[in-house]
Amino acid sequence: MSKTMEPYLMSVLSSRLYSIGLEMTNTLMRTARSQLMSVCHDLSTAICDRNGKVIALAESIPVHCANMGLTVSPCFSHPDGIQQGDLFLNNSPYHGNTHHADYTYIAPVFNEGELMFFAVTKGHQADIGNAIPSTYAPTARDMFEEGAIDWPCIKIQRDYKDVADIIKIAQMHNRVPEMWYGDYLACVGSSRVGEKRLAALCAEYGNEKIKEFCEAYQAYGAKRMREELKQLPKGHYEYDIKADAIEGVVPEITIHIECDTHPEDGTIAFDFTKNADSLPCGLNMCEATTLASAVTGVLNRMPCDIPCNDGAMSQIKVKMREGCVIGKAKAPYSSSMATTNLADRVISGVQALMNEITDKKGMAEGGATQCPAVAVVSGKDWRKGNAPYVNQIFCGMTGGPAVNGYDGWVTYQYPVTGGAMNWNSTEVLEQQYPFKVISEEVLPDSVGAGKYDSAPSCKFVMTARKDPVTCAYSCDGIDNPPKGAAGGRDGHKSAAWKYKLAEGEGSREELPPFAEPAISKDEAIVSESSSGGGYGDPLERDMELVCHRVREGWITKEFAKEVYGVIVDDSKEKFVPDVEASEKLRAAMKAAR
Repeated sequence: MSKTMEPYLMSVLSSRLYSIGLEMTNTLMRTARSQLMSVCHDLSTAICDRNGKVIALAESIPVHCANMGLTVSPCFSHPDGIQQGDLFLNNSPYHGNTHHADYTYIAPVFNEGELMFFAVTKGHQADIGNAIPSTYAPTARDMFEEGAIDWPCIKIQRDYKDVADIIKIAQMHNRVPEMWYGDYLACVGSSRVGEKRLAALCAEYGNEKIKEFCEAYQAYGAKRMREELKQLPKGHYEYDIKADAIEGVVPEITIHIECDTHPEDGTIAFDFTKNADSLPCGLNMCEATTLASAVTGVLNRMPCDIPCNDGAMSQIKVKMREGCVIGKAKAPYSSSMATTNLADRVISGVQALMNEITDKKGMAEGGATQCPAVAVVSGKDWRKGNAPYVNQIFCGMTGGPAVNGYDGWVTYQYPVTGGAMNWNSTEVLEQQYPFKVISEEVLPDSVGAGKYDSAPSCKFVMTARKDPVTCAYSCDGIDNPPKGAAGGRDGHKSAAWKYKLAEGEGSREELPPFAEPAISKDEAIVSESSSGGGYGDPLERDMELVCHRVREGWITKEFAKEVYGVIVDDSKEKFVPDVEASEKLRAAMKAAR
């Protein structure tokens, strides 16, 4: 680290960069047109240094941002070079991006004619022109069947002006072109705000001081991460985690993770090369999401004051191969869902593998993904002259795994988002789209039980108000619910079904795990989200916490007795444990093991 960089100045400049990232994020959220970005926060921003390496991150989606350097890297090989006023668009999983639905806009930042930073904005689009009305295509055999346009880091603006042909192509290949263009303007505004603020920062401190800071701050991040990783024991570790099959397309997928810790040099290395070759479906991961998933699984176990920059992340080594389902995407194989199903499993697998290395911040597996409550909904809205609509909703998805010392987070959703996204407001959702949310509620007795519980599962029920609503979802976790850790129980499995409103749930009809059913006004679609796994022995859970969960309706008295060995006295308003009887029951349950 630079010996001339004054520590207080480093603190000031790192805070300035973070605040610029926040301003970029706020600009995007407040101006985006789709609910997916403006309400649900399916977006991320990053600031990269002049070398294209991440130097600062605001609150962002984990799978989006631990890889932004890869997304920026193709800018350096653009045949026209990098000029002030350029704006690059990269959505290509074959060129460092995450998946086709994540449009990433990259604005180079110059001061006095010198390239100093990149201001990067990523937003998940409402529609990208897939062959089906969804930004996910699980059954697509290749990128051509998927249908989205692949933008391999092209210039969408030059000299601060739109490249009109690119805009026209993007709008023509979109079911909701006005919404796309509104979100595009929001992303442009976010990146340009970042560019303006970063240029002003360079002018204030001078280019040389800013370059010195960037080098010193990257080195500081690497140093902090090395110090943490040097505390781990040296060893080799392996972990397998399974993802559900797509019936008739691909069988159940086993993900194999190998890890080696190297405390002598403060690094940790993951090897994903022993996994299957790329599959004829949209589940294949890509370089960006494989890297981000491994990094996220480790960072979840690290102190939160380690800088979120490439210096720190460079100490986490990730080995992958091209043409592998967990690795580098190779065209024309589809990576339509590279940010969800298998990425969730890899993050869960890495953080569960870490339990073998250290119990510091031990974690269970997080909830599996993409149940109907987070479906991409589409149809026609009679209130708006039968105008088409497409958008992903984020409603009853919980998924929070238990952590050593803490219960799971109810709005965690799933590992790739890590709690950084918001649920839709039911009222706002129903105003914008022609369907009705019948109910959204915690499902009793659905926690992954442990000394520390996961978040409970959520039951979500929705129906159309007039015309059919297509709900495209990819419901992992039905056959392979998330596993508990350190004696904790597995999580509640996902579920998807529909029923006739006139006949009630007695007319239940199971739906396939991966499907896009059209729900009429006479039907309801039902979603049960996956809960995460529990952590630690349920018989060691605090009795008062068990009573608290019974009182609020998350678990029943019977569940408390059978799972935690706690007998709840609910004869009075304040539920209390029968301590003596519970201790005897727990002793008997332990002896019976």
